[in-house]
Amino acid sequence: MRTTVRKVALSIIRINGEGFYTVKQFAVLTNRTEQSVRFLITKGNRIRKLLIKRIAGRPFIFADELTDFPFTVAGKSEDVFHYSAKGKIVEDKIEA
Repeated sequence: MRTTVRKVALSIIRINGEGFYTVKQFAVLTNRTEQSVRFLITKGNRIRKLLIKRIAGRPFIFADELTDFPFTVAGKSEDVFHYSAKGKIVEDKIEA
């Protein structure tokens, strides 16, 4: 059985002047699965949920969430990291 690999266009989708990513694009950019991105949309992490806008029933993630969303490390660690606009990880420490 052959599997085909689909390439995903990673450019921002512009709708009414606002920038968005699809779930698949955001998953590729953050090196996560689509399922984990959907979990961040519905449940979030211990800080907050991923901000989206539903258009025609599909979730579109605001483009700013790539750099603004506080990703956390599993467990009760205080490590929080963000992604830069170029897709690099930037680490921060938060105070409890």
